[in-house]
Amino acid sequence: MRTTLGLPLLLALAACAGASRAPDASPAASAAAPLPSALAARNAPGALFAPAAMDSILAAEQTLPTRARIGRWARRFLADPASEYRFGLKPGGYVAEGLLVSDHRQDCVSLLYRCCELARARDHEDALRIALATRFAGAPLDSLTDAEGRVDYDRPEHLDYSLDMVRSGHWGADVTASLSGARPDPVGSSRYPAGSFLAVPEAALVADELNEGDIVWFVTDPTHPGARKQREELGIVIGHIGIVVVEKGERRLIHAASSALPGEYTGGRIESVPLSTYLARVERYGSGIVTRFAQ
Repeated sequence: MRTTLGLPLLLALAACAGASRAPDASPAASAAAPLPSALAARNAPGALFAPAAMDSILAAEQTLPTRARIGRWARRFLADPASEYRFGLKPGGYVAEGLLVSDHRQDCVSLLYRCCELARARDHEDALRIALATRFAGAPLDSLTDAEGRVDYDRPEHLDYSLDMVRSGHWGADVTASLSGARPDPVGSSRYPAGSFLAVPEAALVADELNEGDIVWFVTDPTHPGARKQREELGIVIGHIGIVVVEKGERRLIHAASSALPGEYTGGRIESVPLSTYLARVERYGSGIVTRFAQ
Protein backbone atom coordinates (compact mmCIF):
# COMPACT_ATOMS: atom_id res chain seq x y z
CA MET A 1 0.00 0.00 0.00
CA ARG A 2 1.14 3.54 -0.61
CA THR A 3 2.34 5.21 2.56
CA THR A 4 2.14 8.85 1.50
CA LEU A 5 -1.59 8.86 0.75
CA GLY A 6 -2.88 5.69 2.37
CA LEU A 7 -2.24 6.90 5.93
CA PRO A 8 -4.08 10.20 5.50
CA LEU A 9 -7.01 8.31 4.00
CA LEU A 10 -7.04 5.94 6.95
CA LEU A 11 -7.02 8.74 9.52
CA ALA A 12 -9.55 10.85 7.68
CA LEU A 13 -11.96 7.93 7.45
CA ALA A 14 -11.28 6.96 11.04
CA ALA A 15 -12.62 10.35 12.05
CA CYS A 16 -15.92 9.49 10.39
CA ALA A 17 -14.69 6.77 11.23
CA GLY A 18 -9.70 26.92 -6.31
CA ALA A 19 -12.96 26.62 -8.26
CA SER A 20 -14.43 23.22 -9.08
CA ARG A 21 -16.06 22.13 -12.28
CA ALA A 22 -19.72 21.14 -12.46
CA PRO A 23 -19.97 17.33 -12.68
CA ASP A 24 -21.80 15.47 -15.40
CA ALA A 25 -25.17 14.09 -14.39
CA SER A 26 -23.99 10.69 -15.61
CA PRO A 27 -20.29 10.10 -16.33
CA ALA A 28 -19.53 9.24 -19.92
CA ALA A 29 -17.85 6.03 -18.82
CA SER A 30 -21.25 4.68 -17.80
CA ALA A 31 -21.78 3.88 -21.47
CA ALA A 32 -18.66 1.69 -21.55
CA ALA A 33 -18.41 -1.93 -22.65
CA PRO A 34 -19.96 -4.71 -20.56
CA LEU A 35 -18.47 -5.16 -17.11
CA PRO A 36 -16.07 -8.01 -16.41
CA SER A 37 -18.15 -10.92 -15.15
CA ALA A 38 -15.85 -11.35 -12.15
CA LEU A 39 -16.43 -7.73 -11.07
CA ALA A 40 -20.21 -8.06 -11.21
CA ALA A 41 -20.15 -11.40 -9.40
CA ARG A 42 -17.82 -10.20 -6.65
CA ASN A 43 -19.95 -7.15 -5.87
CA ALA A 44 -23.44 -8.66 -6.16
CA PRO A 45 -23.58 -10.17 -2.62
CA GLY A 46 -22.92 -6.81 -0.97
CA ALA A 47 -25.80 -4.92 -2.57
CA LEU A 48 -28.65 -3.49 -0.53
CA PHE A 49 -31.23 -5.12 -2.82
CA ALA A 50 -31.27 -7.99 -5.30
CA PRO A 51 -30.43 -6.95 -8.88
CA ALA A 52 -34.03 -7.04 -10.13
CA ALA A 53 -35.28 -4.93 -7.22
CA MET A 54 -32.41 -2.48 -7.62
CA ASP A 55 -33.08 -2.11 -11.33
CA SER A 56 -36.79 -1.54 -10.70
CA ILE A 57 -36.07 1.28 -8.24
CA LEU A 58 -33.52 2.89 -10.52
CA ALA A 59 -35.86 2.75 -13.52
CA ALA A 60 -38.71 4.32 -11.55
CA GLU A 61 -36.57 7.26 -10.43
CA GLN A 62 -34.89 8.20 -13.71
CA THR A 63 -36.82 11.45 -14.06
CA LEU A 64 -36.00 12.73 -10.56
CA PRO A 65 -33.20 15.26 -10.02
CA THR A 66 -29.89 13.68 -9.02
CA ARG A 67 -29.90 15.38 -5.63
CA ALA A 68 -33.39 14.04 -4.87
CA ARG A 69 -32.22 10.54 -5.74
CA ILE A 70 -29.18 10.96 -3.49
CA GLY A 71 -31.51 11.76 -0.60
CA ARG A 72 -33.65 8.71 -1.34
CA TRP A 73 -30.66 6.38 -1.38
CA ALA A 74 -29.34 7.86 1.85
CA ARG A 75 -32.70 7.11 3.47
CA ARG A 76 -32.65 3.54 2.14
CA PHE A 77 -29.23 2.91 3.64
CA LEU A 78 -30.43 4.44 6.91
CA ALA A 79 -33.40 2.04 6.95
CA ASP A 80 -31.24 -1.05 6.36
CA PRO A 81 -31.65 -3.27 9.46
CA ALA A 82 -28.31 -4.92 8.70
CA SER A 83 -26.41 -1.63 8.55
CA GLU A 84 -22.98 -1.81 10.16
CA TYR A 85 -20.16 0.72 10.38
CA ARG A 86 -17.03 -0.81 8.89
CA PHE A 87 -13.98 1.31 8.19
CA GLY A 88 -12.94 0.57 4.63
CA LEU A 89 -9.38 -0.48 5.41
CA LYS A 90 -10.33 -2.89 8.19
CA PRO A 91 -10.87 -6.60 7.46
CA GLY A 92 -14.19 -6.97 5.71
CA GLY A 93 -14.23 -3.32 4.65
CA TYR A 94 -14.73 -2.33 1.04
CA VAL A 95 -11.13 -1.17 0.53
CA ALA A 96 -9.59 -4.23 2.19
CA GLU A 97 -11.79 -6.54 0.11
CA GLY A 98 -11.34 -4.65 -3.16
CA LEU A 99 -15.08 -4.03 -3.47
CA LEU A 100 -17.17 -1.35 -5.13
CA VAL A 101 -20.32 -2.49 -3.31
CA SER A 102 -20.50 -3.11 0.44
CA ASP A 103 -23.93 -1.70 1.21
CA HIS A 104 -24.41 -3.35 4.60
CA ARG A 105 -20.91 -2.41 5.81
CA GLN A 106 -20.28 1.28 5.23
CA ASP A 107 -18.01 4.11 6.25
CA CYS A 108 -18.57 7.76 5.38
CA VAL A 109 -16.77 7.59 2.04
CA SER A 110 -18.45 4.41 0.82
CA LEU A 111 -21.86 5.88 1.74
CA LEU A 112 -21.02 8.95 -0.34
CA TYR A 113 -19.82 6.81 -3.21
CA ARG A 114 -22.87 4.57 -3.36
CA CYS A 115 -25.50 7.28 -2.94
CA CYS A 116 -23.97 9.36 -5.73
CA GLU A 117 -23.41 6.38 -8.03
CA LEU A 118 -26.89 4.95 -7.63
CA ALA A 119 -28.42 8.41 -8.01
CA ARG A 120 -26.93 8.66 -11.52
CA ALA A 121 -27.31 5.05 -12.65
CA ARG A 122 -29.73 3.43 -15.08
CA ASP A 123 -29.36 -0.02 -13.53
CA HIS A 124 -27.21 -1.81 -10.96
CA GLU A 125 -24.41 -2.53 -13.44
CA ASP A 126 -24.40 1.08 -14.59
CA ALA A 127 -23.73 2.05 -10.97
CA LEU A 128 -20.59 -0.09 -11.09
CA ARG A 129 -19.44 1.64 -14.28
CA ILE A 130 -19.98 5.04 -12.67
CA ALA A 131 -18.03 3.83 -9.64
CA LEU A 132 -15.04 2.89 -11.79
CA ALA A 133 -15.23 6.16 -13.73
CA THR A 134 -15.31 8.38 -10.63
CA ARG A 135 -13.40 6.53 -7.92
CA PHE A 136 -10.57 5.92 -10.40
CA ALA A 137 -11.09 8.83 -12.79
CA GLY A 138 -8.69 8.82 -15.71
CA ALA A 139 -7.67 5.18 -15.40
CA PRO A 140 -8.24 2.83 -18.35
CA LEU A 141 -11.39 0.97 -17.33
CA ASP A 142 -10.08 -2.35 -18.59
CA SER A 143 -7.14 -2.07 -16.17
CA LEU A 144 -9.08 -1.66 -12.93
CA THR A 145 -9.99 -5.22 -11.96
CA ASP A 146 -8.02 -8.40 -11.43
CA ALA A 147 -9.09 -11.91 -12.38
CA GLU A 148 -11.18 -12.19 -9.21
CA GLY A 149 -12.98 -8.90 -9.81
CA ARG A 150 -11.09 -6.96 -7.13
CA VAL A 151 -10.29 -3.26 -7.49
CA ASP A 152 -7.15 -1.69 -6.02
CA TYR A 153 -7.68 1.49 -3.99
CA ASP A 154 -3.92 2.07 -3.90
CA ARG A 155 -3.95 3.03 -7.57
CA PRO A 156 -2.62 6.57 -8.11
CA GLU A 157 -5.88 7.64 -9.77
CA HIS A 158 -7.82 7.11 -6.55
CA LEU A 159 -8.15 10.32 -4.52
CA ASP A 160 -7.19 9.81 -0.88
CA TYR A 161 -7.65 13.38 0.35
CA SER A 162 -11.25 14.53 0.68
CA LEU A 163 -10.49 18.12 -0.37
CA ASP A 164 -9.09 16.73 -3.62
CA MET A 165 -12.39 14.85 -4.01
CA VAL A 166 -14.29 18.12 -3.56
CA ARG A 167 -12.14 19.85 -6.16
CA SER A 168 -12.56 17.03 -8.68
CA GLY A 169 -16.27 17.79 -9.10
CA HIS A 170 -17.18 14.11 -9.27
CA TRP A 171 -19.31 14.36 -6.12
CA GLY A 172 -21.11 17.60 -6.90
CA ALA A 173 -19.99 21.16 -7.54
CA ASP A 174 -18.53 23.10 -4.62
CA VAL A 175 -21.24 25.65 -3.75
CA THR A 176 -19.67 26.82 -0.49
CA ALA A 177 -18.95 30.29 -1.88
CA SER A 178 -22.68 30.86 -2.41
CA LEU A 179 -23.54 30.20 1.25
CA SER A 180 -23.84 32.87 3.93
CA GLY A 181 -20.79 33.08 6.15
CA ALA A 182 -18.38 31.32 3.78
CA ARG A 183 -14.82 32.41 4.39
CA PRO A 184 -11.28 31.22 3.65
CA ASP A 185 -9.91 28.63 6.02
CA PRO A 186 -7.44 30.66 8.10
CA VAL A 187 -4.95 27.92 8.95
CA GLY A 188 -4.70 25.41 6.13
CA SER A 189 -2.48 22.38 6.50
CA SER A 190 0.85 20.98 5.39
CA ARG A 191 -0.84 20.09 2.08
CA TYR A 192 -3.22 23.03 1.59
CA PRO A 193 -2.08 26.64 2.24
CA ALA A 194 -4.08 28.91 4.53
CA GLY A 195 -6.81 30.67 2.58
CA SER A 196 -6.75 28.16 -0.28
CA PHE A 197 -10.31 26.91 0.27
CA LEU A 198 -13.60 28.23 1.60
CA ALA A 199 -15.67 26.76 4.42
CA VAL A 200 -18.70 27.87 6.43
CA PRO A 201 -18.02 28.05 10.20
CA GLU A 202 -20.51 26.26 12.42
CA ALA A 203 -21.79 29.50 13.96
CA ALA A 204 -22.38 31.07 10.53
CA LEU A 205 -24.21 28.17 8.93
CA VAL A 206 -27.73 28.99 7.70
CA ALA A 207 -29.31 25.55 7.58
CA ASP A 208 -32.15 26.64 5.30
CA GLU A 209 -29.61 27.29 2.54
CA LEU A 210 -28.93 23.56 2.32
CA ASN A 211 -30.97 21.29 0.05
CA GLU A 212 -31.99 17.66 -0.05
CA GLY A 213 -29.06 15.62 -1.33
CA ASP A 214 -26.38 18.19 -0.53
CA ILE A 215 -23.09 16.72 0.64
CA VAL A 216 -21.38 18.20 3.69
CA TRP A 217 -17.64 17.74 4.06
CA PHE A 218 -16.74 18.45 7.69
CA VAL A 219 -13.60 20.54 8.10
CA THR A 220 -11.51 19.91 11.19
CA ASP A 221 -11.29 22.64 13.82
CA PRO A 222 -7.67 23.87 14.02
CA THR A 223 -8.19 24.75 17.70
CA HIS A 224 -8.82 21.07 18.49
CA PRO A 225 -5.43 19.52 19.43
CA GLY A 226 -5.94 16.25 17.57
CA ALA A 227 -7.31 17.95 14.49
CA ARG A 228 -4.48 20.49 14.46
CA LYS A 229 -1.94 17.67 14.63
CA GLN A 230 -3.54 15.96 11.62
CA ARG A 231 -3.45 19.22 9.69
CA GLU A 232 0.21 19.82 10.46
CA GLU A 233 1.56 16.29 10.14
CA LEU A 234 -0.70 14.68 7.54
CA GLY A 235 -2.24 17.55 5.62
CA ILE A 236 -5.80 16.48 6.46
CA VAL A 237 -8.45 19.22 6.58
CA ILE A 238 -11.63 17.16 6.04
CA GLY A 239 -12.40 14.37 8.49
CA HIS A 240 -15.97 13.29 7.77
CA ILE A 241 -18.69 13.36 5.11
CA GLY A 242 -22.48 13.18 5.32
CA ILE A 243 -25.61 13.70 3.25
CA VAL A 244 -28.33 16.26 3.95
CA VAL A 245 -31.99 15.26 3.91
CA VAL A 246 -34.91 17.56 4.67
CA GLU A 247 -37.60 16.28 7.06
CA LYS A 248 -40.52 18.67 7.66
CA GLY A 249 -38.22 21.60 7.02
CA GLU A 250 -35.45 20.34 9.31
CA ARG A 251 -32.01 19.70 7.80
CA ARG A 252 -30.80 16.34 9.00
CA LEU A 253 -27.51 14.56 8.43
CA ILE A 254 -27.40 10.94 7.32
CA HIS A 255 -23.92 9.55 7.84
CA ALA A 256 -21.89 6.50 8.77
CA ALA A 257 -21.36 6.88 12.52
CA SER A 258 -18.44 4.98 13.98
CA SER A 259 -19.48 5.74 17.57
CA ALA A 260 -22.38 6.97 19.67
CA LEU A 261 -23.64 10.51 20.05
CA PRO A 262 -25.29 10.20 23.48
CA GLY A 263 -28.93 11.16 23.47
CA GLU A 264 -29.09 10.98 19.67
CA TYR A 265 -27.91 7.56 18.48
CA THR A 266 -25.82 4.51 19.42
CA GLY A 267 -23.60 4.53 16.35
CA GLY A 268 -21.85 1.63 14.70
CA ARG A 269 -24.14 1.99 11.67
CA ILE A 270 -25.76 4.55 9.35
CA GLU A 271 -27.44 7.16 11.55
CA SER A 272 -29.51 10.35 11.23
CA VAL A 273 -29.22 13.46 13.39
CA PRO A 274 -30.14 17.15 13.06
CA LEU A 275 -27.24 18.80 11.25
CA SER A 276 -27.11 21.65 13.76
CA THR A 277 -26.92 19.16 16.63
CA TYR A 278 -24.06 17.28 15.03
CA LEU A 279 -22.04 20.43 14.45
CA ALA A 280 -22.66 21.67 17.99
CA ARG A 281 -21.84 18.36 19.67
CA VAL A 282 -18.82 17.10 17.74
CA GLU A 283 -15.94 19.34 18.75
CA ARG A 284 -13.48 18.01 16.20
CA TYR A 285 -15.24 19.77 13.32
CA GLY A 286 -15.62 23.53 13.18
CA SER A 287 -16.84 24.26 9.66
CA GLY A 288 -18.07 22.66 6.47
CA ILE A 289 -17.75 22.58 2.71
CA VAL A 290 -20.90 21.85 0.69
CA THR A 291 -21.10 20.19 -2.71
CA ARG A 292 -24.29 19.92 -4.73
CA PHE A 293 -25.49 18.33 -7.94
CA ALA A 294 -27.12 20.84 -10.27
CA GLN A 295 -30.00 18.58 -11.23
